[in-house]
Amino acid sequence: MNDLITLLPLITIFIFFYALLYIPQRRRNKKHREFINNIQIGDNVVTESGIHGRVTTINKEQITLVLKKGEIIINKSYIQEKP
Repeated sequence: MNDLITLLPLITIFIFFYALLYIPQRRRNKKHREFINNIQIGDNVVTESGIHGRVTTINKEQITLVLKKGEIIINKSYIQEKP
């Protein structure tokens, strides 16, 4: 019983940080995955590095974007948002 009482502050801190850090990050990841899966051809998107483009092809792991002066192929995970 004494050992449990000495571990109680450590367990409390672990639960606090789990609720504070892990749960919100998991929600953000789930929302981003849903966003990536709902991207369609013709959507305007912004990458993490700030590149604006229009989606022309979608593969399993990659997306082709048309820019003003050409095309680029990037991984889906680098798409950040729709403008």
